[in-house]
Amino acid sequence: MKVAIAAVLMAGALLCLSVGTAWAETAWVDEINSSLSFTMANYPNANWEPYQQKLNKVHDAVSRGDGQAVRMEMGKWFRMLRHRDFGISDVAADELYNFSLMVTPIQEYGIAVPAGPAGLGDTSY
Repeated sequence: MKVAIAAVLMAGALLCLSVGTAWAETAWVDEINSSLSFTMANYPNANWEPYQQKLNKVHDAVSRGDGQAVRMEMGKWFRMLRHRDFGISDVAADELYNFSLMVTPIQEYGIAVPAGPAGLGDTSY
């Protein structure tokens, strides 16, 4: 009986650990998504849908452990913000860009972050 109880407890602990690890892996994307929601509410006169779609792709890639897709999609995310694509304001773009820089594990994924002044963006993301 003690062995069965120990086995059940061990299985439960392993399940909690794996669920907790999966949540922790996507937590940074969820933080950016929360920041995006806040920004959308404060700057409603822009097309935010492509930004939401991009973060959904990143979240899915992180969930399935696809580091290459995370690197590619987050690179696009940063370029969209840097270029102020889809009619977002300079202030909104800078807020999201700076927050994303703080929470994204850039080195872990090898994400290329564009620097320099904003310019006209290519909306073919």
